[in-house]
Amino acid sequence: MKPSARGCCLSHSTTSNSPYPPEPNSSSRGITSSQPQSHSALPRPSTHGSNHSTHHSTRHTQPLSTHINRPLKRHVWTCKTRLWTRSDIDRERTDFFDTRVSGRPEIWQTLRAALEILRGSEEGGADGEEAMATAQLILDAAGITLPTGDLANGAYDGFGGFYPMPEHIVADPTNMAHSPLLVPDDEDKDGESDEPDEEEILRRREEKGKAVVNDRDLISVTARLSDGAGQDIVVSVGKDDTVRFLARRLLEEAGLSHPKSIRIAYMGKILKDNQSLTAQGWNHQHIINALVFG
Repeated sequence: MKPSARGCCLSHSTTSNSPYPPEPNSSSRGITSSQPQSHSALPRPSTHGSNHSTHHSTRHTQPLSTHINRPLKRHVWTCKTRLWTRSDIDRERTDFFDTRVSGRPEIWQTLRAALEILRGSEEGGADGEEAMATAQLILDAAGITLPTGDLANGAYDGFGGFYPMPEHIVADPTNMAHSPLLVPDDEDKDGESDEPDEEEILRRREEKGKAVVNDRDLISVTARLSDGAGQDIVVSVGKDDTVRFLARRLLEEAGLSHPKSIRIAYMGKILKDNQSLTAQGWNHQHIINALVFG
């Protein structure tokens, strides 16, 4: 009976020097019961670290093609290195845009047009808010994004290309030297133009019920409204009619009235109201952009 009693005790012993092999069930229970202690005694940073790393990388990962786009704002600065004059800064801007070799030419043209609109409003041209809205519309139409909203901090095109511009290209310094403004030859000094009033011309044509311009002098213009409503509009105007007259015709064809207004843009540039399409390089096969305001 002693051997069986000893065997019974040894069969339940958990010491490793037992001469008898442990039973499968008891061995499994021994491993299972001791496993939580070893696992609880040892920290498991790898699992937590892996989850944390995965969460961290997922939270901060963004597509490379995604750029922050802030609303356009004016750049205000003061030059501390030199005294700019109007002639100097205009010459620098012309040289800057004429000598760009990197980037897409149409993007540079669009940036140039937007800056001219902003500066025009500062110099007493279009209303400030309208000029800002026009410039923003042009940039959006070209897919140009601004990381800070300030063109002096650069811009991106739709393909991720970066377009840096110095401060004096973007805006006039606050301490620029004042010089007498030169009046263009085609304008009177009092700001009036010798050109006939387009509204008066249109009124006379409507009264007569027929076009004053010969059919052979008419051109067909296709315009795309910026509001995206409806289809493209096709109108016929005289080849020498001004852009202002064309905008008036487009307003009528689109069924728009005051306070709505239209500005004509072509190849990323706002066209001059007192000149014709053909005088500003328009190709009859191209569609012009009609920017609707109001």
